[in-house]
Amino acid sequence: MMMAVASRLKDAAKGFLKARDRFWSGVWWTEWQIRRNERKLAEALEEFGEDSMPVRQLTERLRKLVKGARYWRPSDPVVIRVLEAGERAGASRSDLRVLALNRDVVRVSDKVQVRRGWGYTLLAMSALGIFLAIWLMLMAQVVSSPARWEVRAAVAGGLTFLFWLIWPGWGLYTTRALDAAASAGETIERLGEQHNVESATVISMQEQRQHQR
Repeated sequence: MMMAVASRLKDAAKGFLKARDRFWSGVWWTEWQIRRNERKLAEALEEFGEDSMPVRQLTERLRKLVKGARYWRPSDPVVIRVLEAGERAGASRSDLRVLALNRDVVRVSDKVQVRRGWGYTLLAMSALGIFLAIWLMLMAQVVSSPARWEVRAAVAGGLTFLFWLIWPGWGLYTTRALDAAASAGETIERLGEQHNVESATVISMQEQRQHQR
């Protein structure tokens, strides 16, 4: 019984963390664009037929959006192919999503590279320091206030919970991007140096949406 409860709590926590990342990544905006594009495509098919130029343009845009949603942000087709190749090579999809979200995977001539450098490390550490400094400053103000201890404890707990919710969004574009580059960067750059990166296998729209999840 206890194991079943623990398993349910673990699944609920994973679901919450996944939903939190989806919110801060803004992938819901891309998914809305997919639904909007699908409606336009249906209207264009009915009005112009499947061989028309508007249908071809909308189909290509839909394909790009669906592939982009898988990695949280639409990217250059070559970058998408390298990300897919990186996932097949064993790189974490979570790391690849963070890299694509931050536009840290870029196409340079005929290669795909990961943006790195001491400047990115400095930015990430500065962001972490600023975040902690703001939290500590607020905690100091709450603790030193003349309110009753119950009120101070409740306010401190509420603020800490709020910062706990905000940090994933802050970290997604700073420290997590740094970690993702360190974890998956070499794999991406190794694949990005290959001129014959294989194209992704064409799969159905339903299967593509399942991959997004």
